[in-house]
Amino acid sequence: MFKKVCGLSFLLITTAAIADFCPCPSNFNLIQIGNSLDQILKTCCAPIARNTHQAELPVPQKWSYNVAPPPNPTNAVQGSVELIVTFDETKKVTNLTVNMQSLTQTNCGNSPTTSFTQTTVNTIQIGDTMATVKKACGAAKFIQRGEPQSNNQIAPTITELQYTGPPPVTLMFENGILKEIKK
Repeated sequence: MFKKVCGLSFLLITTAAIADFCPCPSNFNLIQIGNSLDQILKTCCAPIARNTHQAELPVPQKWSYNVAPPPNPTNAVQGSVELIVTFDETKKVTNLTVNMQSLTQTNCGNSPTTSFTQTTVNTIQIGDTMATVKKACGAAKFIQRGEPQSNNQIAPTITELQYTGPPPVTLMFENGILKEIKK
């Protein structure tokens, strides 16, 4: 009984200790989030592709869309409905405005809905990401970018290492530190 309890305890401790580690995409050496680019290159084999670029500084943005209005029963000439989506520095929606009326959610379809209880296809809401809005609404007609919050901000350098294998893996580095493992 004592051996079983000790064995189970050892297994749980070992599992918890290496939970933050994962094998290199090309061999069985262990890497973890937070390792430097140099550590990964020494630990793992050479990647099949390496891409480095400067990321944009996170700034507030306003995206404007012209959405077709709902059908007009009187056949009067009618302009489009203006949808403005405001994002903060974290790329999250902070405000939705349809024809100067602030909403908590709306849709980007042929006619924006202003219902607070009904969810429709292409619905966006406060807190959604830029990627969610772009997927639902498409590319904005106008994009207005704010200024960085401080003058001493430096855009991070993003490096991607791509490895083949089952499954293909991309290691994402920000300023030389491993931040994400995409499978």
